[in-house]
Amino acid sequence: MRRWGLFCLLLLLAGISGGLAADVTHPLASKPTPLDPNQELVDAPLPGQTPAKGSASGTNLAEGEIAELTPFYVRTGIGLSFVTTVDYPDFGLSGDVPFQPGFATGLMLGAQFHKNVAFEIEGGLLYNSVYQNQLSGISAAGMAGITNLQLFQVPMMGNFIFRTDPLADSKIRLVAGGGAGGIFRQMFITGGPNDVTRSQTVTAFQGFGGIQINPGEPDLMVDVQFRYLNSLAGQSVPSMSIMGTVTVRF
Repeated sequence: MRRWGLFCLLLLLAGISGGLAADVTHPLASKPTPLDPNQELVDAPLPGQTPAKGSASGTNLAEGEIAELTPFYVRTGIGLSFVTTVDYPDFGLSGDVPFQPGFATGLMLGAQFHKNVAFEIEGGLLYNSVYQNQLSGISAAGMAGITNLQLFQVPMMGNFIFRTDPLADSKIRLVAGGGAGGIFRQMFITGGPNDVTRSQTVTAFQGFGGIQINPGEPDLMVDVQFRYLNSLAGQSVPSMSIMGTVTVRF
């Protein structure tokens, strides 16, 4: 009888210990929560790095912690200048003057007030000199002979620029625009009996087009443009240039 009682007691203790073991779950035995396949994976910021706005770790950034780019920019460039062969009666010259290719440079301050439209103020310099072996047939009033001609043009323009993105958020854009303003021109005429300097200031217009490349930085752009410049009144000097420019947003 005692044996049966002892056997029942052991069975009871075994059942109790089994129930307790079933209720206690080992920490390592828990299964990880399955990932949502549609959830976007966001890299955690590196130590010392500011989280991106809108990220999981950057939704509560302090105001002003991330600086936004202003619409203002500065642009500068350099290139080649070409002047069409014409005569220059306003400078006292007769006969077609064949200017050789020179250089062009410019400095622009602008505002990108729309993602596709900007306005800028431009100042620049175009320089060309005559072909030394093609001076025959050119004469200047009050001079016995000409040994050299140099033309400097300083445009001051206000431009509207239009940008399009035909490749859908690519790094390449098409750029076109135009403007109006004035040109200060100065012609240095070297010869006998004395050298002469003649100048004029006239209203002017220009048009341009090209491509714009963003190398990956939001505040930096590179342009390659073909530009046409001429006066609205006075001496007509059709001037073309091919210019590469760099734009910096700030």
